[in-house]
Amino acid sequence: MGYVHSYYQVKSVPNDQWLLLTTQVANVFLLTQNRHIPGYLDPMVLCTADGQYPLLKPSDLLVEGLDGQPAIAFNGEERSDMSYETFHLSQHSSGYGFCKTTFLWTPSRPYDFMVKATLLIAHRFCPGCYNIGSDGTLEEWTNVQVWLSLNLGGKWPIPESITLKDE
Repeated sequence: MGYVHSYYQVKSVPNDQWLLLTTQVANVFLLTQNRHIPGYLDPMVLCTADGQYPLLKPSDLLVEGLDGQPAIAFNGEERSDMSYETFHLSQHSSGYGFCKTTFLWTPSRPYDFMVKATLLIAHRFCPGCYNIGSDGTLEEWTNVQVWLSLNLGGKWPIPESITLKDE
């Protein structure tokens, strides 16, 4: 049980699309790390996959996955009870992935915002690479979509599996 975002990697992300994805994720990191995010009581502190060490710069989000391939990975801060499961998104096909951000049925940990933002960025810049699903409501995703539009510009489509779920 819990509040889960799922993503199935259909195919590897080409290098040019991966660069766009990681650049935009880095921009979100710079705008949000150690700051309050609308809808959350605590500031967002992104940490290493184990939740132990705060990330200090955008490049800290980029890791070498278990298979030695590039990946984005982060968690919330364990010390403040804001961590749960590690978010891990690979460039190359790794199959099914998911990130449960809380045991509750509502997003209560600020790093959930970054999980949604990363998945929306992947949906926009890596079309056809990931099938994305979520327990989150359309309203919760729309809040992140609006934030991305206001802070990064452009349109940020929400995956159909999420928009159709609430109809």
